[in-house]
Amino acid sequence: MVARFIKISGLCALLALGFTARSEAAEICNETSFIAEVATGWTVDGGVAIEGWTRIRPGECETVAEEVDLSVEQPIFFYAKSSPAYLGGVREWRGTVPLCVDETDFEVVANTRCAALGLASRDFFVREGEDRERTVLAEPSDYGRRAGTAGIQRLLQSAGFPVNGVDGYEGNSTRRAITRFLTDAGIGRDPSDAALMDALEARALERNGSSGLTLCNEADGDISAAVGYRVGTVWQSRGWWRIHAGECARLIGNRLETPSGSEAPAYFYAERVSSSGRRAMTGGDANFCLAPARFVAEERTECGERGYAIAPFRAVPSPEDGGVRITVEESDFEGG
Repeated sequence: MVARFIKISGLCALLALGFTARSEAAEICNETSFIAEVATGWTVDGGVAIEGWTRIRPGECETVAEEVDLSVEQPIFFYAKSSPAYLGGVREWRGTVPLCVDETDFEVVANTRCAALGLASRDFFVREGEDRERTVLAEPSDYGRRAGTAGIQRLLQSAGFPVNGVDGYEGNSTRRAITRFLTDAGIGRDPSDAALMDALEARALERNGSSGLTLCNEADGDISAAVGYRVGTVWQSRGWWRIHAGECARLIGNRLETPSGSEAPAYFYAERVSSSGRRAMTGGDANFCLAPARFVAEERTECGERGYAIAPFRAVPSPEDGGVRITVEESDFEGG
C-alpha cells in the first residue's frame, strides 16, 4: 500500500550568499506508527548517489545524506517503506522519480538503468531548498508526538497481542498487551521504548514473514496487480500494485487460512503494462469488480451498475503456514 503523507518542515533561514562551510546534514523524522526503512539519493558526477537502508522507529529522527552540502542548491531524494513485520503488507512513502535500490543495505551511484545493475527501481519523492533540512514521514492520523506509542500498539497487533486500537494513547488495553508480551518473551519489566519495539518487530517478523499473498513478476516488463478476498463476511477487491519485472510484492499481509468447501482463500488478477497499453491476465474464473485507478470495491456483484469494470480473477492455492507465493510470466497475459 502507498502512504503519500510527507510533512513539509523546513527549519532554517536562507543561507547567506558566499557561505561555503558545510551546513548541517539532512534529517528525516518518523511520525507514523510503522518502523520505516529509508533510502536517500543526491546528485553527483555520473548519476545519483543512493544509499539505504536507514531504519527509523516511530517517534525517532535520523541524520541522512551527510555527504550533501546543503549550502549548494541540489535536490535530495527519499523513498521509505515500512518494515515487513506488519499485518496488511508493506506501506510505502514515495513520489514520481524512479531511482535504484537493493533489497539489503547498499550504496551505489546509478542512473535509471537499474535492471542492468541487478537492482530494483523505486519512485522517490523530492525535497528542495529549505525543505531538504528536515523531512517528516506522516500518516493521515497525524500521530505527531504520539507516534512512539502508536508504533508500539501497531507492533503489538502484528505480533499477536491485540489492543483496542492504534491511537497513540497508552490506555489499559495497551499496558495489558505489553505485560502479556513481556511475560511471554521472558523480557524484564520496563524496557525502553526502542528495546520494546525491536523485540516486538522480531516477534512479528517471525509470525508474519511468510504469511499472506506474495506475487512475483517474471514477465518481460511491468505488471499491475489486484486482489480479491473476504473482509469479515464481505468480499472486497483492491488494487493496484505496480510490480517491476523480476520483483515481488506482498499483496495481502494477513495470514491466509484454508476455507471450508470449494472457496479459495483469496483471488488475484494482473495486467501487463507497456507503452502500447495493458494486456489482461488469462485463466481467471471468479469475477470481481475493479477500476482503472487505485480502488477498493466491496462485493462482487452489480459491478457495472456501481461504476466498476469486471475482470476474471484467478484462485489462490491453499496456503502453507498462512502464506502463498505465486509467480506470473509473459505467457499468463493475452498475446503472451
